[in-house]
Amino acid sequence: MQGLADMRKDPEYISPNMTGVMCIYSLLFMRFAWEVKPRNYLLLACHASNETVQLYQLGRWYNWSTSAKAAEVKRVEAPAAAAGKA
Repeated sequence: MQGLADMRKDPEYISPNMTGVMCIYSLLFMRFAWEVKPRNYLLLACHASNETVQLYQLGRWYNWSTSAKAAEVKRVEAPAAAAGKA
């Protein structure tokens, strides 16, 4: 699970869109694993753990994006992006 390895990386590099998609994906497969007969507890556990990791990553990204550090990064990058367009 790459999400476990990414827990040590800076939250600036977390993609909220991809993390959200992974959350939905895991929820759908958790439901499938529960509804299929016989129940697939191994698949359920796998996607439940992935859901937990992805929600944690999404929380890390949200806390970072609302912090002063994110505002500082955006403030520093905005003039550089404007200069590149000119």
